[in-house]
Amino acid sequence: MTRGPLLDAWFAARKKNRRPLQIPGHKNRYAHGEDALGADLLGPLLRDDVPLQGGVDDNAYSHRYLEQAEACWSSAVGADYARFLVGGSSQGNIAALSAVSHPGQPVAIDRTSHRSAQAALVISGARPVWVYPELHPETGLPLGVPARALADVTSGVTALFVTSPSYVGTLSDISALARAAHGRGIPLVVDQAWGAHLCFMGGRGAIACGADLAVTSVHKALLGYTQTAVVTMRGDRVNRDHLDRCVDLVATTSPSGTLLASIDATRVVLERDHGSAISRTVLNVQRMRETLRRVKGLVVLDESMTPAGMDPFKLTLWLPHTGADGVAIGKRLWEMGLNLESADRDTLVCSVTLVDEAAFCDEAAAMLASLIEAGRGRPRAAATSTVWRVEPDVACTPREAFFARRRRIPLEQAVGEVSAEQFCPYPPGVPIIAPGERITRDALEILRKSAGQVRIAYCSDPSLATVEVVDALQ
Repeated sequence: MTRGPLLDAWFAARKKNRRPLQIPGHKNRYAHGEDALGADLLGPLLRDDVPLQGGVDDNAYSHRYLEQAEACWSSAVGADYARFLVGGSSQGNIAALSAVSHPGQPVAIDRTSHRSAQAALVISGARPVWVYPELHPETGLPLGVPARALADVTSGVTALFVTSPSYVGTLSDISALARAAHGRGIPLVVDQAWGAHLCFMGGRGAIACGADLAVTSVHKALLGYTQTAVVTMRGDRVNRDHLDRCVDLVATTSPSGTLLASIDATRVVLERDHGSAISRTVLNVQRMRETLRRVKGLVVLDESMTPAGMDPFKLTLWLPHTGADGVAIGKRLWEMGLNLESADRDTLVCSVTLVDEAAFCDEAAAMLASLIEAGRGRPRAAATSTVWRVEPDVACTPREAFFARRRRIPLEQAVGEVSAEQFCPYPPGVPIIAPGERITRDALEILRKSAGQVRIAYCSDPSLATVEVVDALQ
């Protein structure tokens, strides 16, 4: 029985135990328990590492296993075309946004987008025109980008790029955004990294809702190897050949057949399962939400609070009315072997997936409720991550700032200067300050608050004492 073209080819290649006179350097010697150099350490790591070129397929890719698997994925999610990625959704976002933007021209982008959108702007040279999500009036969390946000955008933008689901699980109305974008004659690109499962839930995926390009992570909520992702396309608003060029520009020339086959295998498993695991996961999350709603003062994000709905695999809790400290709860759970997606003082985010059993979900919800009760204190004012509120002053394109001549100055003296680098709290991976943006007093205050709760990534000085600013544009 054919399980998947790339998957079947991977099993066949691993079984053959070839002895190649080409890369990879480990020569597949660890796949069958041979007494190869360092097998005690390398064996468990490398036993399943089969390259695509000269492994799963021949050097010329003449069997076209990867293309066949990509076509199967496209058919499964209602797309016209797909490319498998081993550089994560970051690679997908860079490729997709590069495919619809041009040097010096404006492109409309959701400000809550992942830092990889900034990388795409550096590569393409496009000028960002930011659009903003609605924020919940009590929690301050993003509720999705409304279609009306595009009405305020200047004419001439080449595309609209939004993120849905957001990091905290809230959704945008993709159908409405698609209508708004197409009404202006531009494509809609959706970073759906956190919501690959939506593609297998009866038309809830971005492509099915009208997006022209969508980027989905196969390892976040589904079952693929870490760093696997897919970019899918529908319609003719984006040039397929140009998308291919943009994908290949940021792709490795030595792709892992094992990682790619895990994407094919994920699709096969989901189709074979006929939605049962997805339905179980949705019910598990609903039950967790019901348990936690019984905790006095705890706000549990759900569809009743979000205009366009909520990711059914995401559990997001807002703590200020309980007085409990999310950072302390996150640390305690880590010590107990239960890792959260993220934890700041006010917000806990949990990702539930297809392999989480009902009993585990019930135990995790009970444990969360117990720790919140144990940490209960006086209700406090919210200090939810203000990264969602950033409205930058764009002084030049990210590309211009990235390649500009720089100088390093104390961060506290940088107000009014143009940043040449990025300050990005992780999680959620949304920049506070990015290349080409003027450093403001508000941005520094947000940065200080974020630094007390999470790691600030991708800046040249992790101590946050200094910053590289634009000295002169090239």
